[in-house]
Amino acid sequence: MNQNLDRQVREILSRWTEGLCPGGQVLIRREGRSVYEGCFGFANLENRVPVTEDTIFHIASISKQFTVLAVLLLQEDGLLSVDDDIRLYVGDLINFKEPVTIRQMFNNVSGIRDQWELLFMRGIKINDSISMEDVNETIRLQKTLNFPPQEGYLYSNTGFHLLSVIVERVSKIPFPRFVKERIFTPLHMDRTVVRAGYNQIIPGLAYSYQDDGTGTYDYNPLNYSLYGPTSVNTCARDLVRILEEYRSPSLFCHDTVKTVLTAACLKDGSSIEYCGGMMTHVWKGLKVYEHGGADAAYRGQLLWIPEKELEVVLLSNTNTYAASVTARKLAATALGLFEDPETRDTQGACKAAPGIYVTCLPDDPMIVEITEQDGVCYMTREYGAAPLVPQDDKACRIGSLDEYMVFCGETLEYCLPARRITLQKARHTPDRDSGPLEGTYLQEETLCTLTVRQDGERLSVSHPRYGTAPLYFTGDGRGIFGFGTDFVMYVSPCEQGIRLDGYRARNMLASRL
Repeated sequence: MNQNLDRQVREILSRWTEGLCPGGQVLIRREGRSVYEGCFGFANLENRVPVTEDTIFHIASISKQFTVLAVLLLQEDGLLSVDDDIRLYVGDLINFKEPVTIRQMFNNVSGIRDQWELLFMRGIKINDSISMEDVNETIRLQKTLNFPPQEGYLYSNTGFHLLSVIVERVSKIPFPRFVKERIFTPLHMDRTVVRAGYNQIIPGLAYSYQDDGTGTYDYNPLNYSLYGPTSVNTCARDLVRILEEYRSPSLFCHDTVKTVLTAACLKDGSSIEYCGGMMTHVWKGLKVYEHGGADAAYRGQLLWIPEKELEVVLLSNTNTYAASVTARKLAATALGLFEDPETRDTQGACKAAPGIYVTCLPDDPMIVEITEQDGVCYMTREYGAAPLVPQDDKACRIGSLDEYMVFCGETLEYCLPARRITLQKARHTPDRDSGPLEGTYLQEETLCTLTVRQDGERLSVSHPRYGTAPLYFTGDGRGIFGFGTDFVMYVSPCEQGIRLDGYRARNMLASRL
């Protein structure tokens, strides 16, 4: 192994070398041979089981390409066409009027709302033992889309769920078995499986641990029994084999590989980054194919640069590092390229201030709570509160994470490794022209009942499963509420009652009861 490369990789992943902590696997290949392979941290903290080359990781959305490949194998078999209307195969689940094709689902241009927010609205929590039928019933309730098919691009896990259902119905074989027999076994991905249920034992599986930047880790389990958009479990040595197949196809025909790696176009002719279970973009003048995954605290990234014959696999059982950014750092290191340093605009930055900060449209809905204790400000996170550590440039680092905040009067710039989000101090009373909000509403496509009521001097929103949460206001006539970090939505009055807009489930009307 190149000692200089080893030193550089360990420097990039230095927090995985500090005592008892979760970690991951790194595999870097050039020209078809491994130039770096490393294992970091522990797969199981309770029993001090280290990560090895044989450790298995849940790879979350990196799974999507295997779902697409399964569908494309059925097309190779002459059993379907990816340009077929999905009603031919799952018509009993579809109650929206627009025709949607298989291809539109795996290109993420179908307009079908994402299953996670829909499940949350129904009162099904992320840690419930969610079944495939739970998602099927959620889809059956849908009568409208986020947008007309092919007229927008919005990531939708629901489409990949439906793809797995189509595979099962057409092949008459359970999806996990089909993928094992038709893809994993022929490619010698011998340690790779699709987890069919939350109770399935997977030998060598790394546990998932949440890092909130406080120096401690919390066990963050996956309890659902879902596949299609997720639930492939594998190791780096197995996963890299799919890139070998893309480079030199032997199992799949060339048209199948081309479909997985070709970016989709919208009706207006504009190209998007999503292909068929993989994404593509240009980085440092090089065409990159990649896909990431994030479920619970599992994180992963699969990256391929054909021009440089470079392949990077990064799999982890914690969220300490942003996988996409870290994979690019590893790629730059392997190629001897200069990786641009992270920069933050801190002009006008001021001291951290406690309060509630919210986004407004068109940004995705987010609520951030900053508290103060003994002169130190903290960000409230899923498993606790992380201190805001002042930096030399007047930004504040969130604990030990690669996340920063820049406070500037009434606004807050939340600097994540892959994006930046602008928030502002929340208002506690609605705008004068926002219209009345108090009342009880039913959202028929999720059977979600929400009650907006006066709670002291402020308004609140109640949900039968989640309880009551404050209703804040964004200054543009909309309110925003959240039950935890997963279920956060904008709300605004409309003629029918109220309109709800989430992250990937939008323009949902709820009628006043």
